[in-house]
Amino acid sequence: MTTTVLHNCDLVDGDGGDPQQRVDIVIEGDTIREIVPTRPTETYGTVDEIVEAAGQLAVPGLINNHTHGTAYGPLFPSGHEALSPEQVRANLDRHLLEGTTTVLCVDGFVTAEAIAKTNEDHPVNVKLASCNTPACLHAASIADGGGLTDENRSFTAGRAVDAGAVALGEIGAGHTLGGGGASYMYIPAEVAKRTGVTITPKQADTLKYAVLGRHISASAFDRDAVEKALVAAGLAGKLSVEETREIVSDIVLPAFDIALDGLAEAAEYADKVGVPVLVHNAAASMTQVAKIAKTGVSLIAGHSNHGSFELREALEHAERLKELGAIVDISTLDAFGAQRLESGPEVIYAMLEAGLVDTISTDYAGGNHDSILLGIDRATKAGVVSLPAAVAMGTANVADAIPGVATRRGRIIVGAIADLVLTDPADLSRVDTVMIGGEIVVRDGQRATVAA
Repeated sequence: MTTTVLHNCDLVDGDGGDPQQRVDIVIEGDTIREIVPTRPTETYGTVDEIVEAAGQLAVPGLINNHTHGTAYGPLFPSGHEALSPEQVRANLDRHLLEGTTTVLCVDGFVTAEAIAKTNEDHPVNVKLASCNTPACLHAASIADGGGLTDENRSFTAGRAVDAGAVALGEIGAGHTLGGGGASYMYIPAEVAKRTGVTITPKQADTLKYAVLGRHISASAFDRDAVEKALVAAGLAGKLSVEETREIVSDIVLPAFDIALDGLAEAAEYADKVGVPVLVHNAAASMTQVAKIAKTGVSLIAGHSNHGSFELREALEHAERLKELGAIVDISTLDAFGAQRLESGPEVIYAMLEAGLVDTISTDYAGGNHDSILLGIDRATKAGVVSLPAAVAMGTANVADAIPGVATRRGRIIVGAIADLVLTDPADLSRVDTVMIGGEIVVRDGQRATVAA
């Protein structure tokens, strides 16, 4: 059994406790055995490795409860064509280098065999959420379904839970409920096909809301708004208002009501089998999400800072969900970096400052997600949340909200599995070292070679 010492680091334990300065973390095998005030290195004799960590901050390995493209199999709850194995591994590398040691893949139609193979091929712990209920499968088949094989279709939510899936989710994703998936994938693709013009996700969003409104309704059609959106997107003279209405409506509406019904169906089943249900929480689904929360099911309201919400609407909705006992999750999306979908972190900050947030994830953001540690770093520097509370939102709170996703992980305490991150306290996104199960898998910010 190997013994490793993280020497002379500061520590935030993930449980919300006060930061500790200058401690040594002693790991034997895969387990944290001691956390003590720092000692001279010679005290440890012939341990296998002493990692000098002066000036660095130790936090638990992050547990990301909302990821896409992190397992071999159909992409998104719309059953889109699978990413290549190389791209999946690259996505997992990205999460790993950001300090994430466990991900919940909410693509929804991935099989147990595919999850097992993914875990064989990469050190990040990949867990499965299933969305394969009848209504969700129907909605996916209408919206896309291009990556669904007979095996994927037959691997129902019931079979998935029996095989170890720890949640149902993502139920009612943006690809079937007129959310971000429609804006960064399906609408731009159809516009390019018809006009040869490439539009941005934000331009697609503007077209979508002009046709259907933020809450997705055919009655919200606004001709003047569509005309303005076409001009702004460089599509005036290339698409008419009616053609735009047809494109958006044909992409969003056929699966919408079915996907909305799928929220209640999945929640009922999740309650029956005793796992949480993670749902797409946005302006279009908020009424149904609140209705489900009233049933008492273990509910995780995903990305409750969704760009379709107005600020006050997001705050009031989150407050109501918390009153009903739901877990309120926020996602970094691309609010701090690329901002191809999001305009900035204002809703994130407002929700944190109001004390409405339980967990922090990334989601996908068209492949441009910002890291959880970047979000925590910016939010703590903005003064809207304390560092211990924010770290807990990305670690212990997630482990507690989803039993089985990260057993004995998410806290730096004696007896926990040694999933640990050393990072720069001045810039939390600058990750130096990552340990999973007592093995160092990232050194100096780069993937490390792990002995067989």
